[in-house]
Amino acid sequence: MKNYLILSLCGLLWACDTAKPADPICRINDQFLDDAKGNAGCFIRVNDKLVTLGNIKTGALDIPGGNAQEGELAQCTAHRETFQETGFNVEVGKLLGVAENGFRFYQCQLAEDVGEDIERFPVPGWSKHEVAFIKLTDPFDTLASEWRYPKRHIENLDMFNQTKPEDSQ
Repeated sequence: MKNYLILSLCGLLWACDTAKPADPICRINDQFLDDAKGNAGCFIRVNDKLVTLGNIKTGALDIPGGNAQEGELAQCTAHRETFQETGFNVEVGKLLGVAENGFRFYQCQLAEDVGEDIERFPVPGWSKHEVAFIKLTDPFDTLASEWRYPKRHIENLDMFNQTKPEDSQ
């Protein structure tokens, strides 16, 4: 029974499967529809913490996100990349900021409340080649040197401050 429960949980969380499922349909909050295209990522706030990833090569903190596909809206890039790296099917909301290189940062919302007890999430099998861990991090308890892009530390804190735990977006 215990093994069945573990296998069922693994199946639900997709963490045991190394074959990536098809990307879900892009979910954008209509109130914040943005026609920009390009590379993008998600700030996902859970209470007073941020969903962060560990870079597989360095272990440095990062947020889910990545490179756009040809003609893809930046919000859909943020959605797709977040799903590919975490397995989370988020809803993409307001633009929080744009880096010097044009990378766009959006506030994203998890579909369900994860509760206050969860600190770490399983890494989907299909993203283990690039993601070492997924965890909740208090960005104000981090140093710039802990981030993949340390020069963005202050901007990350500013963008995190633009999100509110009680906001629906």
